[in-house]
Amino acid sequence: MLCLMASVFVSTMNANVLTGEPLQKESKKAAKVMKDEGWQVVDGKSIKEALDAHYKALGQSNGDLTPIEGRAKASDLNLAIRKAQNSAARQYASMMGTTVEGTTQTQITHSSGEESSEEIKLSANYQSTTSQTVKSLKPTVVFYRTMSNGWVEVRAFYLVKTL
Repeated sequence: MLCLMASVFVSTMNANVLTGEPLQKESKKAAKVMKDEGWQVVDGKSIKEALDAHYKALGQSNGDLTPIEGRAKASDLNLAIRKAQNSAARQYASMMGTTVEGTTQTQITHSSGEESSEEIKLSANYQSTTSQTVKSLKPTVVFYRTMSNGWVEVRAFYLVKTL
């Protein structure tokens, strides 16, 4: 139940780019829930400090950044972090691929055969570059907790450029 509440708080903050006092209140609530659930921050910051920094960066992005959360479970922390990063990379590549594909299809409909071929090449190259770019991104914050079976669960938050 608490995990659901933390997800709701974090999702609310993702959807509504908050700044100032509302951000502080939401961040404080989410931090409390995450702490109660046993989450910790990989770099040793407090949960509230980490959430504040992440959402402050999102709030200052003027809408050109999109938050993505990678989640994973593994037998050790480093493996779980890598799996969470791969999860975020797939999400971002899929999101950008869909955007580029839609734009490309619209352009192909309104262009000649030679121009269509170039648009298709552009779409394929952009999807490949997008996937490589997100894999090289650094998370703004990584949370982890040890599960009862000894495995580690990770939530890694990223801010990625949007079109």
